Amino acid sequence: MKVLLVDDKASVVQGIRKHIPWETLGVSQVEIALDGKEALLRYASDPADLIVTDIKMPNMNGIELMEHIRARFERAVRFVVLSGYEEFDYAKKALALGASNYVLKPVDIKEMTGIIDKLLGELRKEQERDAQRVKFQQTIRRSLPALRQQYLNEMIRFRDERQVRLRDKWDFAEIPLKPSNFALLAAAIDRFDEISHKPVEEVELSRFIVENIVGDCLSSWGTGIAFYAEWGLLAMLVNYDPADPAKEVKEQLLKFADWCRTSVEKHSGLTVTIGISSLCPELRELPGAYREACEAIEHVYFFGNNQVVHVEDLIPFRMKRTGYPALQEQELLTLVRRGQAESAQEAGASFFRALEGEEGKPADFRFSCIQLVTALNRLLHDLGMAEGERSPLPEAWFELCNRAKLSELKEHIPLWFHQAALQVKQFVQAGSKSIVGEAKTFIEQNLLHPIGLSAVADYVGVSPNYFSGLFKRETGISFVEYVTDLKLAQAKDWLEDAAIPIYEIAERLGYHDRKYFREIFKKKNGITPSEYREQRLGTSTGEE
Repeated sequence: MKVLLVDDKASVVQGIRKHIPWETLGVSQVEIALDGKEALLRYASDPADLIVTDIKMPNMNGIELMEHIRARFERAVRFVVLSGYEEFDYAKKALALGASNYVLKPVDIKEMTGIIDKLLGELRKEQERDAQRVKFQQTIRRSLPALRQQYLNEMIRFRDERQVRLRDKWDFAEIPLKPSNFALLAAAIDRFDEISHKPVEEVELSRFIVENIVGDCLSSWGTGIAFYAEWGLLAMLVNYDPADPAKEVKEQLLKFADWCRTSVEKHSGLTVTIGISSLCPELRELPGAYREACEAIEHVYFFGNNQVVHVEDLIPFRMKRTGYPALQEQELLTLVRRGQAESAQEAGASFFRALEGEEGKPADFRFSCIQLVTALNRLLHDLGMAEGERSPLPEAWFELCNRAKLSELKEHIPLWFHQAALQVKQFVQAGSKSIVGEAKTFIEQNLLHPIGLSAVADYVGVSPNYFSGLFKRETGISFVEYVTDLKLAQAKDWLEDAAIPIYEIAERLGYHDRKYFREIFKKKNGITPSEYREQRLGTSTGEE
């Protein structure tokens, strides 16, 4: 910390510099100026953290000095004004300009020391907050690519009617597109269920190759961005010119998508199936566009892969066959993904009620059932569940769909979804319990060290937000409550040892403010630490 003393009487500033214990206050440098003009020059070349200034001085008075510094410099600085009784109106003006305090002459060294100590303490805290804020901003900047992908995934999955909120997120994430007039394309890596069983390095390499080839293709469109919406499904957002006829935009999108498809096949040996949504004028309509693109892909998968299809081209196909309960299918898959077994079985029954409301041949009903269990099979693959973890196996599903009566299918298929949801729930819970168990062990081993949620999340290999929600879901309390409970339990143990002072117990546990330690202990236990010790030991220590 640096201090600048300003007064036209050298004896005043020299006396202050001589008698105040600067080192004890954490001040490394104390400069002197004999008027405001000299002080301004010194501040410009070597800024001080605290300025103690007289008001009446030749060349430039204290008020003018404060005005100049406030106007020309953005750096945080504190002012203490020295004032005589007859200068009180000046002192009030100084306070209006941001002076932290004023001291009447002659200066009382003890009073001045206390004021400077208080102001420097406030300034240090402010500087620490500013440094922390800068650190957070830098962290956000480094995390912007991941944050951008998170926002985009939220926007295509969840409809939000708050258009202004969506625009704010869009701008904050610096998404390189106009926030309106979109087409959404989804590129599914073909046979990804097979690829996903290879070593992780090979899986990620396949995803990386497809993303980069598609990214190169996007540059020819003009403005576009690609991101993974699912492990094997790459979403693409592009802008279109609303002045162009819709039919012309559709043709452009089909040509562009086919170029992406052929480029992936040519340069990687992989193939992709691409679905294209109808035009999407507004941000809030993106979830509908994403569903359309995925629907196009799902339909194509029944007849082959390595194709491009526009959702509008499915209309004639739909008219030739039994209406498929797509909404009920999505509800079923969502319930399985969430592990909601009881609801899944009822939703399966709802699927068949909707299906029976359509007229069609037995073959049409069988085909709808095959489509439904194919979607379930793919979902379980995407969730990383091996066939050995499922009952019954997919082969049995398809065999039954090909030979069973409708009544049998109505009985078995809802049960399959019920079983799948149960298995997903167990699969997810096993992983969650393992993460939380590792976290608890790490917390207990490092209880006496500074430890935060981010450090623990990093240790178990998940994001802080995900870990925070998972920890509370598995334990029933927040991370902070859990750490506090452990610390207070340790405090109780130490309180039973009269040789350990209470202040030392607080400091060992990281509570450097004894009053705060006393408050949280009492809030948790109903009594203060000293009262607890007295109850346990039967003697009063007089500590508090």
